[in-house]
Amino acid sequence: DDTAHLTRTPSGESNLNTWTVSFWMKLSKTGVQHFPFSTGADSNNRVQFAIEDSNKINLECKSGGSTQIQLMSNRLFRDVGAWYHFVVSVDTTQGTSSNRAKIYVNGEQITSFSTETYPSQNADLQWNKAAAHYIGKRSYSSHYADGYIAEFYSVDGTALTPSSFGETDDDTGEWIPKEYTGSYGTNGFYLDFSDNSNTTSGTLGADSSGNGHNFTPNNFSVAAGVGNDST
Repeated sequence: DDTAHLTRTPSGESNLNTWTVSFWMKLSKTGVQHFPFSTGADSNNRVQFAIEDSNKINLECKSGGSTQIQLMSNRLFRDVGAWYHFVVSVDTTQGTSSNRAKIYVNGEQITSFSTETYPSQNADLQWNKAAAHYIGKRSYSSHYADGYIAEFYSVDGTALTPSSFGETDDDTGEWIPKEYTGSYGTNGFYLDFSDNSNTTSGTLGADSSGNGHNFTPNNFSVAAGVGNDST
């Protein structure tokens, strides 16, 4: 209801065909649209990752109105009691079309889709362009995310697997986060949301990758009480 989200506009574009996004999310509602990350000026030029009101995950990439990627899962995501680890790994230089875009959840690749469209080889996408990038919001409309987001990574220029960000706990068998130790590339960033002393780009929106790509928090509160957006 507070329309809380974060945004940053890169100063220049970098690698448009190879990148990875990794984050953890805990849903607060099902049957509604969630937009954990997106970029793009309008519906015809965008990258967005959504959990739809059908409870399916949906990765969509468009350029000039043409659909480059659309991967809509058959699997439903409606557990509000658990954290999901999502990894989107893109490398359009790959020779095999299905290797050009991959989605992983809790360490396992999603391979069953109701809609399955892959990009042409070497296609340039909108992620890492010099355009506004959003966390918790659809780029071109007033649609947000209702839930908790943690450990948000964007790696520019490398298509990675979940093992770079998570591992299986030997005692419990659960998929858990681990520290990423690789490079981030030109426009890469890491938001761990560890400084909630304020709601500025240098505190709650601070980039911990070393690149200094801080995000601007919008409509967040870190005041004590039920309105606190950082836990």
